[in-house]
Amino acid sequence: MLKQDQVLHTKTLSISTLYDDYAAMLLGYIMEVIGDKKVAEDYLVKIFKGLAQNFTTINWNEGSNWCALQRYAKNQLAKFDYAAAGCNPPNATHSLPNKHLNEMTEEQKLIFCNIYYRKKTTAQLATEINRPEELVKKLLKEAFIIIRKYNEN
Repeated sequence: MLKQDQVLHTKTLSISTLYDDYAAMLLGYIMEVIGDKKVAEDYLVKIFKGLAQNFTTINWNEGSNWCALQRYAKNQLAKFDYAAAGCNPPNATHSLPNKHLNEMTEEQKLIFCNIYYRKKTTAQLATEINRPEELVKKLLKEAFIIIRKYNEN
């Protein structure tokens, strides 16, 4: 495994090393987000292809290599999987049905997508949608409960 402070020197060697060291963990992370092994494996491939194309734009000196890789993957998943049903990102080129979102009410989807995918705070979102912040927090908690229940099955 790469040492936390080890600098990634050459693109080809670095991507290969990153794959060897972190692909299994990254696949587990993607599986948690998507919930389907085959689709998660496809996304893992897409993420590493994108990583090869964008290698020099990633700041590898900010935190650990795993954190940088996970941050990149999360951004890529947000592009691919802003999901169905009202959770569409701007400039989305791919869409993936999200089984978790299908179980949520429209209000829970709105809260979850804006906070999880668009990185808004509960206070920001409460102001935007003109709802009490406590209600936003309650709906977000309900959305996570739905996701947990779905993953238990």
